[in-house]
Amino acid sequence: MARASDVSGTDDGSAVPPPEAADYAVSLVLEHAVERALAPGVAAAIVTRGGLRRRFCRGALSYEPGAFAVDEATVFDLASLTKLLATTRLVARAVDEGSVRLDEAPWPAWPGVTVAHALRHDGGLVAHRPFFELARAAGVAGLPAGHRLVVDAALATPPEAPPGARTVYSDLGFLALGELLVQRRGRRLEEQLVDVIPVKSGLRFVRLADDGYHPALPLVAPTERCPWRRRVVQGQVHDDNAYAMGGAAGHAGLFGSVVDVEAAALSLLDAVQGRGTLAAWATSAGPRGLGFDKATPGGSTGAALGSRTVGHLGFTGTSVWLDPDLDGGAAVVLLSNAVHPDRTDVVARNRALRQAFHVAAAAWVRASSSSSS
Repeated sequence: MARASDVSGTDDGSAVPPPEAADYAVSLVLEHAVERALAPGVAAAIVTRGGLRRRFCRGALSYEPGAFAVDEATVFDLASLTKLLATTRLVARAVDEGSVRLDEAPWPAWPGVTVAHALRHDGGLVAHRPFFELARAAGVAGLPAGHRLVVDAALATPPEAPPGARTVYSDLGFLALGELLVQRRGRRLEEQLVDVIPVKSGLRFVRLADDGYHPALPLVAPTERCPWRRRVVQGQVHDDNAYAMGGAAGHAGLFGSVVDVEAAALSLLDAVQGRGTLAAWATSAGPRGLGFDKATPGGSTGAALGSRTVGHLGFTGTSVWLDPDLDGGAAVVLLSNAVHPDRTDVVARNRALRQAFHVAAAAWVRASSSSSS
């Protein structure tokens, strides 16, 4: 297994190399990541409002001999990118419609925990619990009864701290937001997606009862060998709680290709650079925005992107970052299946690849925009 030190990116991306060298540098980071087994395959996209666009695909779907090469049609389990690309956008739509209020506290077992707290991860909620074990023990994982078991258990789990006392990243808040959206807007999450994703987007949930597996199964990058499902997960959601809920949840379950995520990221960049609800949420005070993570020098973007950069990460090896100041606005997408075949050192592997990639990506934008001006 690779070490985090196998891919490094110590520069902040502020130097301006020749465009060809900058392009090669991005390719080299991704190729080196695959060679060092940080992930079997990687797909990336860099696009700016200044007119730049570039996609990179390296590696294969798995380490098996003869595995398909990753290309622009490869579908990835986006994991917690679901929180940003789907749930946050849908909550913003519901707030604009008046069906949800940021200041309401709709969960009886979480007194004082508002919708805003759930979006900001500062409601004092626990980070994670293996609720899927309840559905598994009852033999209803993936079925409607499993969905109910997981939701009821999550919403009955008491907070660990008072609302606003601390910021701790929590799946429970977004699981609850997903349920709230279904209740208030009267449609399943996958049916609501059309309200917030680009036309003809391939972004989708895979609901087990309806779909079984992603319809483009041979193109889906596999994730982890799951001990209780007794197989390598491919074409179904990696997250255990989301699987037990039937495949679609507010915290996980979205699938898409680099083309799909690039389009969604550009749409989100438009919103962030605008004057509406999402722009206000992205720039709200505190360590996190409402539904958005914020870039920090020691985080996955390193020091490569600007101080106003917002986005999100996904545990499987995915990320989206939006820098409103880089070349008029830039969206940077990185998708991998780093949890395949297992999650050994995956946090360190993800961070190493992400930091090196974002340094190279920022340098590519500066080099390309300089040469075209």
